[in-house]
Amino acid sequence: MKVMTEIKHQENSSTSSKNLKRGLIAFAVAASLSLTVVGLLSTQESFAAPKATGASTKTTKDKKEPAADKDSKDKDAKDKDAKDKDGKEKAEAPAAPEPPLENVQSVTTQQLVDNPNQYLHKNVKFTAPFHAYSSLALDYKPALRPSKSFLSFLILRPNSKVPFSEIKLAMPIPKDKDPKNKLLQDLKDGDTIEVAGTVFATALDEPWVDVKQLVKIASAPDPKKDKEKDSAKKEDTK
Repeated sequence: MKVMTEIKHQENSSTSSKNLKRGLIAFAVAASLSLTVVGLLSTQESFAAPKATGASTKTTKDKKEPAADKDSKDKDAKDKDAKDKDGKEKAEAPAAPEPPLENVQSVTTQQLVDNPNQYLHKNVKFTAPFHAYSSLALDYKPALRPSKSFLSFLILRPNSKVPFSEIKLAMPIPKDKDPKNKLLQDLKDGDTIEVAGTVFATALDEPWVDVKQLVKIASAPDPKKDKEKDSAKKEDTK
């Protein structure tokens, strides 16, 4: 009877031991699962956090960029306006007056042709009828005045329709806003002009003149107007 009791006691102990082991194993499994879940949640949060931060940064950047772009555009617009204003002011600025020629000698065209060496490197002034524009005084190496930056014209002999080709006249091409442009465009054959300049060479034993000043003194006679005046006089006489 005692033996049976011990056997039962041992069986109960063994069962309790097995139950304890099962409980420990279940606890360990539950703990492991709990830690795994916590780890997964932590990992997801760590991955999600940069996305949220990136979105926030992007939003902030997007908000700041338009302001920077606006400032840049405003600055560019102001710079452009300033450049346009400066350009307009420069374009509208009047041409600087030419310095007056000093020690100018008044001569006739015939005197100038007869004694060109007498007037070499001197300032001269004369009047003559304008004839036409020409390239006669340009691109000649011994007395070079390039056609890219100079123009040339002919005058007439006194009381004649024959050009005074011995007098070589070269004049710098005026700039766009220079008032001389209108004068040069309006000149007609026979208009009386006053020419002032410097005799810079006597190649071919002829005077080559740098024209510094040009003034229109009188307009050429208009045959139509003269004819109309003559007709009016005749009618008045009748």
